[in-house]
Amino acid sequence: MTPVPPPSAGRTGSFTVARFLALLLLASASTGAGRDGPGPGTSSAGSAHAVAPRPVPMSWAASAAAMYEVRPDMPGCRTGTIKDGVRAEMLARVNALRALHQLPPVAYSHADNAQVDQSSLMQAINSTLSHRPPRDWLCYTAVGSAGAGSSNLVGGWGNGLDWSTEDDYLGLWLTEGGGSDLGHRRWILDPFLDRIAYGRVAQQFPDGNRSDAASLKVFGSPGNRPADLPPFVAYPFGNYPARYFGPRDYLSFSVVANGGSRFANSAVNFSAVRVSVSQGTRRLAVGNLSYDNEGFGLPNNLQWQVAGLQPNVTYTVRIDGVMAAPQSSYQYSFRIVP
Repeated sequence: MTPVPPPSAGRTGSFTVARFLALLLLASASTGAGRDGPGPGTSSAGSAHAVAPRPVPMSWAASAAAMYEVRPDMPGCRTGTIKDGVRAEMLARVNALRALHQLPPVAYSHADNAQVDQSSLMQAINSTLSHRPPRDWLCYTAVGSAGAGSSNLVGGWGNGLDWSTEDDYLGLWLTEGGGSDLGHRRWILDPFLDRIAYGRVAQQFPDGNRSDAASLKVFGSPGNRPADLPPFVAYPFGNYPARYFGPRDYLSFSVVANGGSRFANSAVNFSAVRVSVSQGTRRLAVGNLSYDNEGFGLPNNLQWQVAGLQPNVTYTVRIDGVMAAPQSSYQYSFRIVP
C-alpha cells in the first residue's frame, strides 16, 4: 500500500508523514455526482469569527478523547460515538464561512453520519486517504466507501502528529495547502450545496502513535432549489480571516449564471478574461492564471495568484472579458484581517 504523497511532510519519528492535506474529489460533472443538493434560502448575516472554539485539552490524547461519547477503537473497526457538539461546530463554521460569501446556509444531514464516520475510520486505520478505497482495506465497508467518494477528506498519522481542530481542517480545505487544485474549496463554497455531514476518527495508541482522519460530505444528498444566490463566488471576499487565506494561496472566482441548475453554469467562458488586482492606483502582479469548467461544485472556475499581498489592506479585483454570463465584467474587493 503506497500512501498518497502530501504537499508537505513533517517529522514523525518512524513515520514519514506528519499530515496529509485533503485530496481532490474525484467526482466531476461527467459522473453525475452532486447533481442533487441545491441549497435553501439565503445567507444570514454572520462572521467566521463568531463561532467560539471548542476548548482543547493539553495533550493530543485528551484532545481526541474529548470529542467522543464513546471513544473509537480502530483495531476493532469501531468508529466510536462522536459528540453532537463536534458535528454542530463544523456545521456552524461552514455556515459562518458561507455567510462571508453571501451564500445560503446548509443543513446537517444526520442520515449520512454512518457514511462519514466509517469513511474516517477507514482512512485513519489504513493511514491513507482515498475517495475510492479498495475492498481489501482494513475495516472496509460499502457505507464507508460511499462516504469517502462524496466527501472532502483530510488526515494525518505518526507519533509526531500535531493536534488539529475542526477549524484547522476547514482552513486546509479552503487554502488547499497553497496548491492549485481547488476542488475542496469549490465544494464548500458551492452555492447549490444543501447539506453536509461530518465525521472524524482520532486515536492515540499505547505505543504513542497517532492517527486522525475526517470526512466532510459535500454532495449526494437531495435538497431544495436555492433562492437569492449572489451573482458570483469570489475567494477571498470582503473582510476575510487570515486563517482561511494566505498571501501565497490561489484566489478564485466563479459566476452564478443560472440559479436553477448547478450544471447549467458550465457554459461560462473565461478564455478571453483579463484580471487585475489593485491597491488604489497601484496594480499588483497577477500570475498563474487558469480556468476550467470541471464539475467540482460550481462548474466554472477562474484562479490566479498575486504577488505582494499584505494583511489589513483593501484590494480591488476587476475581471473583464467574461463570456456566456450575465455580465462581461465583475468587480469586488477584499481585505485579509486577523
